[in-house]
Amino acid sequence: MHRSALAALLVLPALVAASPTKARPKLVIVLSIDQFSAELMQTYGPELTGGIARLRKEGVFFTEAYHDHGFTETGPGHSVLLSGRFPANTGIIENRWIDRTTGKLVYCVEDASAKALHAPGQASTSNARFLGEGLGDWLQAQVPGSRVFAVSGKDRAAILMAGRKPTGAFWFTGPAGFTSSTVYADHLPAWLLRYDRDLSERIATDSWLWTKDPATPEGRTGSWTFGTQVLRNGALPRLIQGAGMPLDKGFEARFRRSPFLDAVTLEAAEALLAGEKLGRGPGTDLLAISLSATDYIGHGYGILGTEMRDQIHRLDRGLGRLLDRLHRQHPGAWVVLTADHGGLDLPEVLGEQGFPVRRLLPEPFLAALQAELRSTFKADRDLLAPAPEPNTIYLNDAALKATNLDRREVLKVAQAWLRARPEVADAFTAEELSATDPAATGSPRDSSLRVLLRRSFHPDRSGDILVAVKPFVVFGTPPTEYPTGHGTPNAYDRRVPLIFWGPWKGGERREPVRTVDLAPTLARELGLRPGPVDGKALELGTRK
Repeated sequence: MHRSALAALLVLPALVAASPTKARPKLVIVLSIDQFSAELMQTYGPELTGGIARLRKEGVFFTEAYHDHGFTETGPGHSVLLSGRFPANTGIIENRWIDRTTGKLVYCVEDASAKALHAPGQASTSNARFLGEGLGDWLQAQVPGSRVFAVSGKDRAAILMAGRKPTGAFWFTGPAGFTSSTVYADHLPAWLLRYDRDLSERIATDSWLWTKDPATPEGRTGSWTFGTQVLRNGALPRLIQGAGMPLDKGFEARFRRSPFLDAVTLEAAEALLAGEKLGRGPGTDLLAISLSATDYIGHGYGILGTEMRDQIHRLDRGLGRLLDRLHRQHPGAWVVLTADHGGLDLPEVLGEQGFPVRRLLPEPFLAALQAELRSTFKADRDLLAPAPEPNTIYLNDAALKATNLDRREVLKVAQAWLRARPEVADAFTAEELSATDPAATGSPRDSSLRVLLRRSFHPDRSGDILVAVKPFVVFGTPPTEYPTGHGTPNAYDRRVPLIFWGPWKGGERREPVRTVDLAPTLARELGLRPGPVDGKALELGTRK
């Protein structure tokens, strides 16, 4: 066959896939509820009556959806959802990592050139460290007149769902309201300035008291003591902010760790829908909304106490109001609901229930490994570089060079020490991970630790050894802002809901799928040619 004819045949499937058999919607909304695990959906879903309940009942609901990578954090999880790529390919391997060139700790959306639009000259963030592209980029390139926006309580969530060149990306910044950076625009839009003025006035003059909604069933109550800190569960009402109280970092931490963060994020999203007239243009508009309060509340109070139960019920009602408005104003809109990762309940609570919980203290853990290496190699200096957490180990290249030590021998000793620790499930060197195939094969329920860590590994950004901890191991111990958390390759951190709500006949689907499947699925349903992806398009069944 002639080469040009063969090339034409190879291109043909992509062209066919790009031609939608049905009309595209005018509006697509992708919702990510931060730390909304499949366990939370399973626990609270049956008692909900609002938006989450409606999506669950009417949508195509994949109950076994997995983030199929090792380090399940907010940055990596959001980078996956609308790119269809593992963190190894988005470059967002963790929330923070050590820059190999400077040796400094960097934040996943850090950008020295970006300045905040609400405060001229103030440092801000962007997608500069995000590699590749996403659904919004494919949509704008292939469907004329389409626009892409993202809004969230967290900058990294909005930025990493928005893709390479969104029309706009906005995030909560505290008492000033929502902002963006100079990478995305020269100034904030008029509709957002109006909303921010109103929100800032309410924050400064109103009393924000978190009381349990009467419609929320009672949840767990209790208290646990850690030295001088007492952690109370079920301690509602909680005063988040009183009129005239200082608008300091303490205020912002309290506000984020309350349902009010999601409430104002949904308000901002509705202001965006109206202000930008989304769904009214010639193309298809995409709005990504990441709701962050569940994550802060999960970190602060666990996932099965009164605080979390009330949060989920309040969010359910807030999303119900959003869906009602969409039904009236944009009856053909599509909505997708998922999460960036799961989470774990308070270890002390799980311990009382018989789970083999263990707290891993990062500094003593890394200091013990440091001492082991110094002793073994009789080194007069530290052979490890500082690391943000003990799941990523970096060697001190300058120390290795100065002591003339063999890198592989040091790695061998460090790896053996790690594998012998009771908290560690396994540890792999960068060389081992580089030789591992990251392709999405088999069931995500059964992915090996080595493959999961490979999908969280980038040769220019990751450490020299990546570590997987055993189930029910939690980093740190109170007093801390985060008594519990996530970030591991374990199923409770990886498994999340995935729901497609639109023209498809609803129903539960129990086959295991991956979150990297979300973007190629929407691309196919929208008649788009996706860029390189690690996932596959899911079959959503017949349209209504």
